[in-house]
Amino acid sequence: MFGNPRFYDSLPLVDKQATPLDRKRGHLHYDRRRLSGRITGLFEAVQPLHVGTGLFVPPEAIGIETDIPLVKSFYQVQGRLTIPGSSLKGPVRSLVEAITYSCISKTKNKKLDRRRHQECQYQSKRHTGDLCPACQIFGAMGYQGQVEFTDSPLITGKSAIHQIPPQYQPKGDQARRYYPHELVDERGRIWPLEIAMPGCRFGFSVQFKNLIPAELGVILIAFGQGSIPVCLKVGAGKSSGLGAIHFTEVRMEYLDFDQLYGELASEDAWQPLNVQECLGQARGLLREEEAVQAILTALACNQVVR
Repeated sequence: MFGNPRFYDSLPLVDKQATPLDRKRGHLHYDRRRLSGRITGLFEAVQPLHVGTGLFVPPEAIGIETDIPLVKSFYQVQGRLTIPGSSLKGPVRSLVEAITYSCISKTKNKKLDRRRHQECQYQSKRHTGDLCPACQIFGAMGYQGQVEFTDSPLITGKSAIHQIPPQYQPKGDQARRYYPHELVDERGRIWPLEIAMPGCRFGFSVQFKNLIPAELGVILIAFGQGSIPVCLKVGAGKSSGLGAIHFTEVRMEYLDFDQLYGELASEDAWQPLNVQECLGQARGLLREEEAVQAILTALACNQVVR
């Protein structure tokens, strides 16, 4: 075989199903017909994990002893390894886009048909624009999404140095790429990264507002709560055996507005979310079952190469 080997797979593109935005859902009030609440818990690095600053630093500057003169540092907040909220939101959104009839929100491919595949746009001043399922949840140009991911600080674990092969942007595909756990590039590992070691645990929190159960359901699938427990790929080196995380101790709650406005203790208004109902209704947003099963199986936790 000639040419470079591929360490990713792809799904055929489907036409996005964009619909007019219901202006009542908004952000200025809670809609009693929808769900607002929070998802909290921990996630654990199943593989080495790197979310970087893009800066090379001497290893002694990050408290690591090695002969390597410079390494790419891990993002930190006040000296603590941290996963920015955007670095978690991105992989969650990408998986939701892949399993639903959604647009491709960020791509350099200029050949995609604008009406069928390209990113949705919303005219905020005129309150007009059709949005696909993913854009209605996570936002689009001109529209703020209904979910907020906060930064995830390291709870337990430590960092180390890990080397990966040079990374290149795949080119030429008219398809949606993803990185199966079983495909690992083991070629010349020469790029040194500061990584969170497997077993490191991070805390996370997601706030959601005015979502329907089906929308929450596709988010929960991405969080590994569906019939196939998935381990998302986060950060750099997805093709090189890095980035798999597993969500644990996940707590899902919604606000009961009758109790919220009827009791002095607002914590009494938080009620457990009916996860199975949300997952059941999510089927109405999912694309063809064969494609959904293909990507979820490829990202299943039992497929992770450790």
